[in-house]
Amino acid sequence: MTASPLVAKRFSLASFFLLLLSLGLTPAMGWAQDRAQTLLQFEGVHERYQAAYAPGAVSRDARQLLEPADQALADSALKALDAAATRSFDVAASVAAIRQEVAAAGKGGAAPSPQVLAAVTRFAQLRADYAAKDQAGKFEFFNRERAKPADSVRTELLERMAVADLREVDFSSQLLLSSVVKQLARGNAGQFTSLPDRTLDMAIDTLWSRGVTSPRPRNLLTVARELEKQVTQALLAALPDADVAALLAWRNEPQAAAEREALVGSYRAEVKGSGAVAIRTLVRGWPRS
Repeated sequence: MTASPLVAKRFSLASFFLLLLSLGLTPAMGWAQDRAQTLLQFEGVHERYQAAYAPGAVSRDARQLLEPADQALADSALKALDAAATRSFDVAASVAAIRQEVAAAGKGGAAPSPQVLAAVTRFAQLRADYAAKDQAGKFEFFNRERAKPADSVRTELLERMAVADLREVDFSSQLLLSSVVKQLARGNAGQFTSLPDRTLDMAIDTLWSRGVTSPRPRNLLTVARELEKQVTQALLAALPDADVAALLAWRNEPQAAAEREALVGSYRAEVKGSGAVAIRTLVRGWPRS
């Protein structure tokens, strides 16, 4: 099957961009890409996308949101979702597309200072170290750092970050995919398989636009956002004061708000687009009763 010109162009651009990175080069707009790459590193975008959408991750997270009764019925649907998601989500291409949008939004901005680059590197290492801990280690770190008195600089920096919004995008996608799996597992595939592709895509788009409205999922989403903020606050508490001050000054620069908006918008677009393809692939491959 021949890829559309748009898809081919996107993957060609992504592959070219990644090749430049592997050679230690940057495009002609390198100063803007430096800002974008630094922001993506600061927000942990690649690690987040990898954790949520790499092969096996989508079906794993969908299973966790199913009720126990549905989990017992959903093995076939989850396997089909895993196969569909593996074909639909491309971590490298999506992160490259997000970076490109952020770079465009930050065009004209100064390259991050050495102090900012060093602070971002230390923060990324803190995040990686936290992720590598077992549950007991995470609990100990969280309690120790959250016990420190809150300060206005770290509070303001957290407000400038996109972590909670990105977590909401991921959780919304997980809820939607788990809902489709649940309906397939319960034998209600007809409501999807009978829809033409255009109607199915419109239905998915409507669900994304409407957002999470049911009480229980909405509560789960609120908890997920808050936990993301609490963990990030603990990580910021472990960062030296000088690093936090440098990062806040950087995120208060004129381009920062537009870069944040582009980051959240492009991240959502990548997740939504790839998820829609996964749902369509899953539904079209599901046996009709």
